[in-house]
Amino acid sequence: MIAWRDPVSLALLALVAVLATFLVWAARRRARALGEFVAAALQPTVTPDVDPRRRTLRGWLVVAAAALIVIAIAGPMWGFRWEHVKRQGIDLVVALDTSRSMLATDVKPNRLERAKLAVRDLVDEARGDRLGLVAFAGSAFLQCPLTLDRGAFLESLEAIQVGIIPRGGTALAAAIETSLDAFEGKQGNNQAIVLITDGESHEGDLDAAISHAKERGVRIFTVGIGTPEGELIPGAAGGFFKDRQGQVVKSRLDEATLERIAVDTGGVYLRAAGAGLGLSGLYRDHIATLEKRELESTLERRYDLRYQFPLAAAFLLLLLEPLVGDRRTARGGSGWWRWRGAVAAVLLATMSVGWLDPHGRAREGNRLYDAGKFDDAAELYNQALVDNPDSPGLHLSLGDARYKAGKYDDAGRAFEHVPSSPDEAKRTAHGAYNLGNTKFRQGEAVQSSDPQKSMQLWTAALADYRRALGADPDDQDAKFNHELVERRLAALQKKLEEQQKQQQDKQQQDKQQQEQQQGQQKDKQQDQQQDQQKQDQQQQGGQQQDQDQKQQQQEQAGQDQKEQQEKDQQQAEQQQEQQGDQQNAQAHEHQPQEAQQQEARQGEQEGAPRRAGEMTPQEAAALLDALRDQEIQPGDITKQMKSARVAEPREDW
Repeated sequence: MIAWRDPVSLALLALVAVLATFLVWAARRRARALGEFVAAALQPTVTPDVDPRRRTLRGWLVVAAAALIVIAIAGPMWGFRWEHVKRQGIDLVVALDTSRSMLATDVKPNRLERAKLAVRDLVDEARGDRLGLVAFAGSAFLQCPLTLDRGAFLESLEAIQVGIIPRGGTALAAAIETSLDAFEGKQGNNQAIVLITDGESHEGDLDAAISHAKERGVRIFTVGIGTPEGELIPGAAGGFFKDRQGQVVKSRLDEATLERIAVDTGGVYLRAAGAGLGLSGLYRDHIATLEKRELESTLERRYDLRYQFPLAAAFLLLLLEPLVGDRRTARGGSGWWRWRGAVAAVLLATMSVGWLDPHGRAREGNRLYDAGKFDDAAELYNQALVDNPDSPGLHLSLGDARYKAGKYDDAGRAFEHVPSSPDEAKRTAHGAYNLGNTKFRQGEAVQSSDPQKSMQLWTAALADYRRALGADPDDQDAKFNHELVERRLAALQKKLEEQQKQQQDKQQQDKQQQEQQQGQQKDKQQDQQQDQQKQDQQQQGGQQQDQDQKQQQQEQAGQDQKEQQEKDQQQAEQQQEQQGDQQNAQAHEHQPQEAQQQEARQGEQEGAPRRAGEMTPQEAAALLDALRDQEIQPGDITKQMKSARVAEPREDW
């Protein structure tokens, strides 16, 4: 399968067809003119040396050569090799304000549409970078994640409009936090945020968001639209937007806050001006200088250019064309005219070789390098390396361009491909010197975040400077840089030792403080335990007192109950005694016979034997009658109980 470097150039084959048509038309016109001048029967006699077939052959040779030249210009390619291609860039998130105030028409057509057009210009500048989009008003959300697909990003940008976020206001803190969440990983050297807004920050903890971005190392470039004096906000149904009190609302640009955000995070504040709001210049002057990282690594087919074959065939045909001639025999004086085609072929070959020369891209790259267009120059050097991958000069030029563009990792890889050759001491010294500079810059970039890695890179840079001095001992720049890096390395090492000592002292102090805190905490715990024991004892004592009180109450209640029972029992006994007395009186009055009979029975019983100390019924009755006068009445019992001081009765009744 044949591929083409510039397939559009094949359209030039239409000119080849025009050339063929012209040659056919010219041949026929010449034949008609000859027929009008000489009869057909006399033509062999009048022009015996003219050969029409040679003339036709020459025409076809010219046409074929022209077609082959067009094919060579198109750059036919067949045969390929796999090449590992790395794509590098930065991660850039654009945070765009979508509040109602962006409908203000002080910038035509309005602020939001002008900002979207400016972001499109920024996308054109950010070639090779991953882009993300955050929309924010009173809150924020990720409209487009980080992507290399510029079409998807532009579609997300086009979908942004006022009202896409229902909550009104301007939450700069939410916009920053959402943008930080869009980045992958924690490293922020190659991450940046472009914050475009026209209002003040109304919600959220802005200081915390700035601190978070600063800790991550993410730079925020703020772009302010509007004026500090304020601008009226258009209403949905005409007129201007009003608050709840009916007052017209103005959106004021808080430049102080935007400047603080940019300065604290290492970015730049830009007051929007011009058609593109200055975003293109912001990217070229500041964002493009950030350290780039590998975003994508793929294997790509690299086809081999085969333009030499059709070009060589075209030159051969152009050389043969004048040798063919129109006549069967040559005549004197016609040699120049016969060789005119060969001369033209040589001139055309020289011009074509100059245009298709593989070194032409390198020379164009040198021109762009001198003009300060380092990225474009590096691309041309890379294209030239496809045809000549082992060229030390191309690798050296590529490394120089990458170094000037601030892409130190790429520059280091390019310089490492420059071989050390005793025959080319100057080139070896140049490559080693530039490699040392590259490693020094790499170490300088990570000095604050990873000082150990910085020391390793600076040590390697010293070795490269010594290699450059070995190839060219008179290189004063290498000597100066070697001494400079030695001083920087010694200073960094001393600083690390001091920091380590301070850290050890701090750890010792922290340990002592921790031990003191532990001792204090232990003493505090003991005091708390003692207090708790006291409280428990007091609580137990209180419980014991409550129990004693309850027990006393229960005992008192039991005594009261017992007294009441005894009182009830005494009353019942008194009633029984009264009833007994009445019954005895009735018995003496109304039943004499029974008494007589009882006495008779008693008499009978008297004759029976008695136990020792036992009274006879007569003696018991006499004793009962004698004690009747000493009997206590119920009223007397009540008086005695009231006057008693103890719960128990005085006498056992």
